[in-house]
Amino acid sequence: MEPKWVQGGYDGVFYLGEEGAPGYGGYVVRSDGDPNPETWFAYEWDHSKQEHAWVGKAPTAKEAQTAVKGEFLCEVYRNDRGAHCPFPGVVVRTTLYKGKRLRMIVCGEHASVMKGWDGVRLDEYRTQYGLIPNDPIIGDRVAPPLDLPPIRDAAQRADTVAERNVWIALNGVVRPLAELHYWRAHFAHYPLDLNKRPCADAYGHWRRAREHAEEMYACYMREWHGREGATLPNELLRLIEREAVEYLARKRG
Repeated sequence: MEPKWVQGGYDGVFYLGEEGAPGYGGYVVRSDGDPNPETWFAYEWDHSKQEHAWVGKAPTAKEAQTAVKGEFLCEVYRNDRGAHCPFPGVVVRTTLYKGKRLRMIVCGEHASVMKGWDGVRLDEYRTQYGLIPNDPIIGDRVAPPLDLPPIRDAAQRADTVAERNVWIALNGVVRPLAELHYWRAHFAHYPLDLNKRPCADAYGHWRRAREHAEEMYACYMREWHGREGATLPNELLRLIEREAVEYLARKRG
């Protein structure tokens, strides 16, 4: 059961669960108030070190709470898709520009963007500078909306065996894509030689699964719709991507 935010002994502190209990996440505390503007500091419980780590500050308790066990997404903007990369961020790229430090959260796949910028592990950056989810850095974080049903539901509702086989092939790409992003993120987080091979293997599994899905789709479009050389449309690629993100979220949970 996911821990809930509960108020502490006074109105200036909230805890994510009960201290010492399984799933305890940390707390937020108000450091200033009337007559000054409110300031809330967020502290996350580090289970490996058995201690609290400061992870951010915000003007409200609700916003500060988002920094504890927060979700941080890659902020590489995809101009051709109208949204940011939807995969989890693991590295913060930073630099100074006109005297102001800029920062961008990136996933494992995009860990090498912004040449010349410093690269800091996201957890290290949070404990040093603080980081609030959805705090605008470069552009908006907008997930592209999709009206398509889940792939498994679409396969069950398929009118023909050929159409169902296409959906099955598309579903076969979801897990390899999720695992590819996991290993890319893991390698970006821990750039060790022992993590290179799993990353390369994951890339091979994803490439073969995608090639099979592309072949099945092209065959279906040729035989049932008379279209030669059909390629997977962006809508289906985004659907695979969305389900890979959801798969990663379930695994983290």
